[in-house]
Amino acid sequence: MVNPLLLLFLPLALVPILLHLLTRHRLHTIELSTFRFLMDSYVQQRRRLRLLEFLVMLLRFGFVALIILTLARPVVQRFAFLGGGGTGRDVAIVLDASPSMALRSGGTTSLERARAAAETIVGLLGSEDHVKVIRAGSRPEVLAEGFAGRADRIVQLLGEVTTDAGGADLPAALEEVFAAAPHGARVIYLLSDGMRRTWADLADHAVLEKLDAHTPVVVMNLGPAEPVANVAVVGDAPYTDRAVKGLPVLLRATLVNSSAREATDTVLSVLLDDELVSQVNVSLQPGQRVTRSLSITPRHAGMIRGRFEVPADAFPDDDTFLFCLNVAEKLSVLVVTGPPGATSEERPDLYLKAALASPRRARSGVATEEKRLAEALDVTAVGHAQLTDAMVAAADAIVLADVPLDAARGRMIRRYVEAGGGVFVLLGPHVNPDDYAKHLFADGQAAPASVTLAAPTGDVQDESAFKPVVGLDLTHPVLSAFASDDVDYFATVRLYRYFPLGLPAPKAPAAAGQGEGDAPAVSAPATSVLMRLADRTPVLVETAIGEGRMLVAGFAATPDWSNFPLKPEFVPILLRGVAYLQRPSNAMAPGAVAPGQPATIRMTDQWPRAQAEVMDPAGKPHPVELQRSGRHLVGAMVDTRRKGYYRFEVLPRAKGAPERVDLGFAVNLADEQADFTALGEREIRALLPQAASLTYVQGSPRDPILTDQLTHKREIWRTLIWATFLVMGVEFLMATFRPQRRPVGGADLPLTATQRARRWVVSIGRALDLARDSKTAGKR
Repeated sequence: MVNPLLLLFLPLALVPILLHLLTRHRLHTIELSTFRFLMDSYVQQRRRLRLLEFLVMLLRFGFVALIILTLARPVVQRFAFLGGGGTGRDVAIVLDASPSMALRSGGTTSLERARAAAETIVGLLGSEDHVKVIRAGSRPEVLAEGFAGRADRIVQLLGEVTTDAGGADLPAALEEVFAAAPHGARVIYLLSDGMRRTWADLADHAVLEKLDAHTPVVVMNLGPAEPVANVAVVGDAPYTDRAVKGLPVLLRATLVNSSAREATDTVLSVLLDDELVSQVNVSLQPGQRVTRSLSITPRHAGMIRGRFEVPADAFPDDDTFLFCLNVAEKLSVLVVTGPPGATSEERPDLYLKAALASPRRARSGVATEEKRLAEALDVTAVGHAQLTDAMVAAADAIVLADVPLDAARGRMIRRYVEAGGGVFVLLGPHVNPDDYAKHLFADGQAAPASVTLAAPTGDVQDESAFKPVVGLDLTHPVLSAFASDDVDYFATVRLYRYFPLGLPAPKAPAAAGQGEGDAPAVSAPATSVLMRLADRTPVLVETAIGEGRMLVAGFAATPDWSNFPLKPEFVPILLRGVAYLQRPSNAMAPGAVAPGQPATIRMTDQWPRAQAEVMDPAGKPHPVELQRSGRHLVGAMVDTRRKGYYRFEVLPRAKGAPERVDLGFAVNLADEQADFTALGEREIRALLPQAASLTYVQGSPRDPILTDQLTHKREIWRTLIWATFLVMGVEFLMATFRPQRRPVGGADLPLTATQRARRWVVSIGRALDLARDSKTAGKR
């Protein structure tokens, strides 16, 4: 029964019986002089009357019962289930768990329809039938295997099935079907939504060779029958290795309109810890893919859970893109200065500390981003003589201003940069170019120096020789704030004295006759020019050393060599340079990864030993094995099939190691999940040519449990409606042509059906004549 509760109204069918018992005709005694012949005739007619009244009562009872049964929608079971009778079959049910199975249409999702279909199949199996239920996700998973006597346990497991963030591997699932010998006649059910990206991997796959004419295959397409209109946000991971409280973070969100016919307008929202921080309107043409860049600023330190979001539609799984920001409290900047000069103009620490801190104290005239940068810095200034390894190791970025280098300090700074640190070098009168070339810019091996320094040039007393700054790379993050067609910010900047910088020359390639034992040629470090003079001499360059970067300025941080430290442009360059050069955190994890992609955690050599584990979205812990790779400990979370937020928990296991840290990352749907191209019966049959006995069933959202096709059950409510009309007709005829009584010789004698019909005809004729006469009189 589809509506079994309606059977509670079946007692109403007793009403006609009660009415019959209350209104049935009772015999009356009549005194007559002679009634032998009359009594014989009456008894015979009375028997017929009682029979007719009983039949009419039964028809009325059946009429009420049929109405109630019709509303209850009963079903009947047909035979020959699963291609044949008997038991002892080997039934394999492959359940598609791709993300698109979460698409909702007709009030239910494709996965809900597939689970209901699988539960119905299992419920109709005999105790001797063997069943194997396989969840086809990114990796096949056997949910249950065994004889069907424990159907309740299998149904419970089916109710817990969820979709994977990645696609479904149907070939691997079929390999799992054939992994063991069958327990009887094998039947394979493929329950899927028929999406092209899921089924495309089956084309010409070797597993199809295991199908034969004796293996019935039933493909149940439970996907939506109508075209899908969907907007997906696929996003990107945050573009930063380290986020700092108060510093902007660049994000990029990519939106896709899956509809091939309808344009749409949507709203892209950015939320941090469920708090809305930004919104932007986006218009999408049919099939269009649009990317929007957004800048957000984290307001607190620690792990922040963020997401892109568009309004909900039929497929909610791709309406959000999740990411994590692992935010540091402050950016620790170490300012190292050379010998103090005789005057304040020769003390670079004064100008550097003022430039790094002044935006915080300014009430107006300062850009919001510069103020945020300044507020995010924790500045420490020391002289070069007080510099220690501990200071360098604790710094997130280092500024060297007119610092003379010896071998020890040079190696200390170079190791810091090679390990991923960043250094902003501002030269000055106490700098020896040869010491920088020997101890910092070159490693003493075959690789060429990253930057070359010539002797300082320029006369601070000759104003005519002052050099203007030109040739700026305004696309670089350090100088991008000055990208304007209307304003030349550096028009009045002049350099009185400076170090001409040189780019490294690549080492010549080895000659053809070079022996095998000769050292291979080493390419020069990657170096780019950010600022030049009019004669194209570089005065600000960026270079890479190991995993870190350096910005090298040929001018000093004091106004005795240029007017640049007194210009407002000096502040944003210094702030942006420090933020750009910040080294990665001691422990790093990606903000977001694709499903199936390993999420790698990397820790610096400050962690000699550590223990790490990952908590998945369900709260289940996964231990992570850490391996040493150079200066780092590296581990990875491999099982990233489920969409959601994950958390690395790192515990130190050695004295002096950093405290415990929590790092988050998120897993999202694969980018291609925005495609909802479905296959039809002909295309699916073409993918399974080896399946000679293939039955294709198209599911409909309006018929979620596929009663007729799947279970061989058939609803009989239409038949019951016709039976109800038939009972009504028969009851009407019997009630109408039932013999009526008339007085004959002092007794009631029944009229025959023929007599009653004749009277009906005469009555109808008289009624027609009366109507005709009335109409004629009205015209007169």
